[in-house]
Amino acid sequence: MLSRSQLRPATPSAARPAPASQGGTRDPSGDPPGRSSATLPLWACFANVVPLVPPARRVCRFGDYDVLAPLARGGMGGVYLAVHAWTGEQVALKVLDPQYAGNAEIVERLQAEHALASRTDHPGIVEIRGAHWTDDRVPYLVMEYLSGETLGDIAERGPIELPSIIAICARAAAALAALHDAGVIHCDVKHDNLFVLDQHVHGWPRVKVIDFGVSRLVDEPPREDPTVAGTPWCIAPEQWRGQPCPATDVYALGCVLYDLTTGYPPFDGSLPELMAAHLERRPSRPSWLRPMPIALDRLILRSLAKRPADRPTMHEVAVTLGALADAHAPCLAAG
Repeated sequence: MLSRSQLRPATPSAARPAPASQGGTRDPSGDPPGRSSATLPLWACFANVVPLVPPARRVCRFGDYDVLAPLARGGMGGVYLAVHAWTGEQVALKVLDPQYAGNAEIVERLQAEHALASRTDHPGIVEIRGAHWTDDRVPYLVMEYLSGETLGDIAERGPIELPSIIAICARAAAALAALHDAGVIHCDVKHDNLFVLDQHVHGWPRVKVIDFGVSRLVDEPPREDPTVAGTPWCIAPEQWRGQPCPATDVYALGCVLYDLTTGYPPFDGSLPELMAAHLERRPSRPSWLRPMPIALDRLILRSLAKRPADRPTMHEVAVTLGALADAHAPCLAAG
């Protein structure tokens, strides 16, 4: 497995490598190099997708929706731009590859995305409007169509200004806090699952939390499958043990903040090295790698505490980041 260090610059201030162009080379799973999900169960391969060049005509029809263009492709299916045949509304369809339509576990996880995301109507959670089947029994989801790009795509182009990092993660934390209030743990918070919209509100970018492929309920019993679900470089200690909780998402967002602010993930290496580091090692203080407000430095380190009880709640993360974002509001407006 390639490590995330192979994507990072030699110094925190150096530019990150440019993203692959449409139609460029990616690894077969659909992940960019260094963001491999090698430890995930099959359904999680749906999470990361490769942008495709859309054609300009209707492809086919799914129920009441005319498919216009492929938007992205993953290891287990694709996401397509579609339009409602009668209203003209644009939506995104997430369609399982027909070869997996007979796998009950994969189908169940896809359909569960609708149920989990629908437990809250927070504007920072992607709207999944329904789970349906085609006439030939292929399952698909109807989702709102988002205009923008993932935080991962933005980060690949180069370092992000600190005020923007704070504002984006503040919005993500507020959405995740609402998700926790609804009894849902996302379980795969990372750059590629935070979608930054083209619109801003009061100088803040709008952000949507996407992809509920490995999410679960807070009170859900442990699964028989012992495979760890998540993305290795930002998996919390308890998640490595198969016992995620709401604090697991706090840890993952802390990893995202650490990576965005310093240019490096808190830990790096092979899969066994990553697991050992997340379970046992303390990360270096992020402020040693990049100047930042003391409150942000402390928040990141608290979020990366080994014991879930020692981490702040997601509400506390949202409040702290929100206060920091408000303090940087003039910078955001100027940007």
